[in-house]
Amino acid sequence: SQTALSQTGTIIDASIEEFLAAAVGDTQYRLKGVITRITNTTYGNLYLRDFSDEVYVYGIQEFSTKGLKVGDIITIVGKRAEYNDNPQVGSAVLESFIPVTPATIAEVLAKPDDPTTYFMVTGEIASIVNDTYGNLNLKDGDDQIYVYGCYPGYGATGDARKYLIADKGLKVGDQLTVIAPKGSYQGSPQLSNSIYFSHVSSK
Repeated sequence: SQTALSQTGTIIDASIEEFLAAAVGDTQYRLKGVITRITNTTYGNLYLRDFSDEVYVYGIQEFSTKGLKVGDIITIVGKRAEYNDNPQVGSAVLESFIPVTPATIAEVLAKPDDPTTYFMVTGEIASIVNDTYGNLNLKDGDDQIYVYGCYPGYGATGDARKYLIADKGLKVGDQLTVIAPKGSYQGSPQLSNSIYFSHVSSK
């Protein structure tokens, strides 16, 4: 399948995979994803991951004033650069961000439904309902919540949403961390269209 880059003015909207495949230069790219690791909290050196891949961001302007943390969903604009043949985002500017709040399953269950408020939730996979789209149940002690879709990363659509369970080797008993808003279906609470963040295998 082919993916077309959409261009707005002089900024190209791109997946991280597309960005990594681009040539080094001054072309400006807009990238969206989840902060997976911050290596310098003063300058904003960090790793950004979407559904397609992960990239190192060599600093974000005025990062120290933004209040960003691991797990937050950000949109940046920067150019394709590299250092010692390693690709990176250079001259990055923060365009927007969605804060993500760490929460227990019990805390999420007590929250109102809101598609614009994101939580980072960790729990044990109690059961897998649909291994194509990653529908599963997460539990933490006596608390349990249904995860309606677990996708490889932010921005996944269509077929890119499929087969995370198999690709990551997820199974019942693993500890899974996802990012998602709280929703509900026919009165039952759920995490809607969640983003995979990490997991720990139960061996």
